Amino acid sequence: MGRGELLGYVADIAATLVRINTENPPGRELQAASYFAERAAELGLRTVVERLGAERGSVVATLETGREGPTLMLNSHLDTVPAGDLDAWAINPFYGEIRGDVLYGLGAADAKGCLAAMLGAVKLLLDEGRQLSGRLILAAVADEEVNGLGTVHLLKKGYRAEYVVVGEPTGLNVCLGNRGRGEFVVTVRGRSAHASSPALGVNAIGVAAELVRRFKRLEKGYGRRHPELGRCSASVTMISGGVKPNVIPDNCSITLDWRTTPHEDIEDVKRRIAAISSSVVRKHRGATFSVKTVSYAPPVATPRRSRVVKVALNALRRVGRRPRLTAFTATTDLSRIAQHGSVEGVILGPGSLAVIHSPREHVRLEELAEAAQVYANIIEELLSKT
Repeated sequence: MGRGELLGYVADIAATLVRINTENPPGRELQAASYFAERAAELGLRTVVERLGAERGSVVATLETGREGPTLMLNSHLDTVPAGDLDAWAINPFYGEIRGDVLYGLGAADAKGCLAAMLGAVKLLLDEGRQLSGRLILAAVADEEVNGLGTVHLLKKGYRAEYVVVGEPTGLNVCLGNRGRGEFVVTVRGRSAHASSPALGVNAIGVAAELVRRFKRLEKGYGRRHPELGRCSASVTMISGGVKPNVIPDNCSITLDWRTTPHEDIEDVKRRIAAISSSVVRKHRGATFSVKTVSYAPPVATPRRSRVVKVALNALRRVGRRPRLTAFTATTDLSRIAQHGSVEGVILGPGSLAVIHSPREHVRLEELAEAAQVYANIIEELLSKT
């Protein structure tokens, strides 16, 4: 397959996927899953759509070589974050419009371009008649942007691999892993009163405001620095409280987005949240607090010496890149995969983290084609019949 043909192939798939609305919430990935499954079946892969509900689903497309060898999984996601204010987009986020060498739209980089490049890699290898061993799994999953239900569902059904490449927009740099992410809700309870007599109540919003200031100190990072993942950090991302304008509020909740490294686990985080909350709340007589853990995905860091890291670096060198090792700042499905067993994995894909989750989202078509070649190089080396 020539470069132009490869570019056209991945551009068509990526643009089509962008045109299918998979905003999460609510998800609605099933149509995109069906399209991905059709394109994978055209290549001769055995495809299964794993349903997660009426309009939700993931795809597992498997290439069985018939020869003994390891299993490699290429994993990326079908869902996107919500588009937000459509007026903020210069180009409609669901048009999948191509201008020059650039595909614009929601999911172009995060991560429908990755999925297109993965299919392009398989087509490239099959068209060239490369001999492989072991098994290749393409996993196009639902719900990565919220709870990772798609990947977790596949893991529970027994889909496992010795090696994993998670497709995310890394600018085609090799990420050894990512920080963990926890979502916690701290609820402050006070005492209601008429707003004309505030001294008779305990203002839960006022107490929560002090908590917000305390937690804000952690935004720039704290604790020991991990060599790849940096430092832990925390941010207040949502706040909710009050009953009506003329009532002193007796409750207020703040949501915390907490990013962890291997130096701090979930129990350490919960103790830290409780200590900070207690130090603030105890200054306000009659106020109490509670902490709820909504979700947690642990950090993951693959050793630099692992085979998949070396292979990924070599795959990039073969296309003329000078790769660098780094870590992904956001949390990915690699964390969820690592929760279910030991695995060697990296995060690698086309596109820039700087433009995703924004009305500026786009990806260069040349980078999609280059990513397809890189994924093909990884597949070929890890599943070489020799």
